Amino acid sequence: MELHEAIRARASCRAFLSKPVPDEALQRVLNAARYAVSVANQQPWRFILVRDEEKKKRLSQAVTKGHFLLSAPLVVVALGVEEAQPALVGGYMLSYPLDVAAAIQNLLLAATAEGLGSCWCTEFKEDKIRELFEIPEGIRVVGVIPLGYPDPTAQPNGGEGPRRTLSEVMAFDHFAW
Repeated sequence: MELHEAIRARASCRAFLSKPVPDEALQRVLNAARYAVSVANQQPWRFILVRDEEKKKRLSQAVTKGHFLLSAPLVVVALGVEEAQPALVGGYMLSYPLDVAAAIQNLLLAATAEGLGSCWCTEFKEDKIRELFEIPEGIRVVGVIPLGYPDPTAQPNGGEGPRRTLSEVMAFDHFAW
């Protein structure tokens, strides 16, 4: 799938077939995440791949409306390493969440190009996820992403909805909103 086509086609998937994700496709998806940009090339991301059904069940309980994670053959927990990113964006915020977000976006687009469905879950109880995977201090959960083949019989979730026009989101040389 061509890049711009994958960008337009990507939508949140909340129903999956039980068909496993082939290791070769998973490697391509994870390599896309690994090649994301990061401040000073620090690469402050780590990924826990969850296939174990009991762990997926406990993880789904830590994610708001996370019951659909159980249908995904694989769930990725995206982590950010705080101390790897002492850089401040604009002098006021750590850069690791942006770096991990770039890696997640690459992962989502690569999954789409592989014919896989995904959903970037950001509403979760971090303490429960930290406990489940024994995540040490200094490492933060940035997202939970189920991956798998979309269930074609599932009710469509409406995709991501209509997009704003370019004139609504950009302006040359000044702030215009």
